[in-house]
Amino acid sequence: MNEVQRFDTLKRAIEEDTTNFQARRELAVLCLDLGFEQMALKHLSYLANIFQEDASLQFNIGICWEKLKRYEYALKAYRRAVELKPDDPDFLYNLALVLEALGEEDEALLKFKEVACLEYSKSPSGDVGSANTFFCIGCLYSKKGDSKNAIKCFLRTIALDPSDYFAHFHLAQEYKKTGEVALAIDEYNKVLRLSSDYSWAYFNLGQIYWEQGDIENALSMLKKTIEKNPKDTECYKLIIKIFMSENNYAQAVKYAEVAIENFEEEGDFYLLLARAHMAAGDSEQYFEFLKKALGYIQSLSYDVKAIKMEYREAERARHGKQ
Repeated sequence: MNEVQRFDTLKRAIEEDTTNFQARRELAVLCLDLGFEQMALKHLSYLANIFQEDASLQFNIGICWEKLKRYEYALKAYRRAVELKPDDPDFLYNLALVLEALGEEDEALLKFKEVACLEYSKSPSGDVGSANTFFCIGCLYSKKGDSKNAIKCFLRTIALDPSDYFAHFHLAQEYKKTGEVALAIDEYNKVLRLSSDYSWAYFNLGQIYWEQGDIENALSMLKKTIEKNPKDTECYKLIIKIFMSENNYAQAVKYAEVAIENFEEEGDFYLLLARAHMAAGDSEQYFEFLKKALGYIQSLSYDVKAIKMEYREAERARHGKQ
């Protein structure tokens, strides 16, 4: 029996007998699995009114609200589930996730730590589940600017699940923050061995090499970033910046033009192209693209007042020549 047939069978069973609670429960879970959150919520709420001490019903209600991005309602349901069954790590884990989504990071951190304790008590050797928990704790420490504890948690995550490339990536970021650049490079390379399409690792390596003055490797990593993610605007900007710093204005112009083809409403690229032309000594092209940059004020990340002043000065200089 496929999912559609099962759905129809369960639906008919409920229509024939509204007190067939098992069929209603199964239908609710099936609806949740199929992405019909509103329908699942309807059946789960019906059951929860009857079975008010059923923690699993509250947990599934929380999942529905979370998928609907109504985190305040999800929080209420998860709290009730934990109240009814405080020793279930899954209930606590989802509660912590929603607390984090609502910006309640201190309480989320405490709940994740409770999850870790529960998971350890059930499996002292650790498992992937506890690896996920340590990863979440590490991310919260990172948000708080506590790299020391974040690093400990990401290392613990990797010890439990060496294939977790997200943990390697976040560990690399923390090493970079603490100035341990060689370790950061090593971790980013591990990310790429585990997931060769992860463009952010290439980009971050490119940034590190650029900061170290290794232009060749920086450009190699950044070009790889664009190959993996052609929509990475920050990567294009950094490539243009590097070519400008190397006085390679032809390449700066080339990449700015390619970026404009891909992101025609991004004012920053018109500005960068204008400045590349100016550096190359082409004042007419400089003026033209500076003017175009001001046509996309909403997307400019630079000081608009300063750009307008720059444009007025360029306009005066242009008229002076004429």
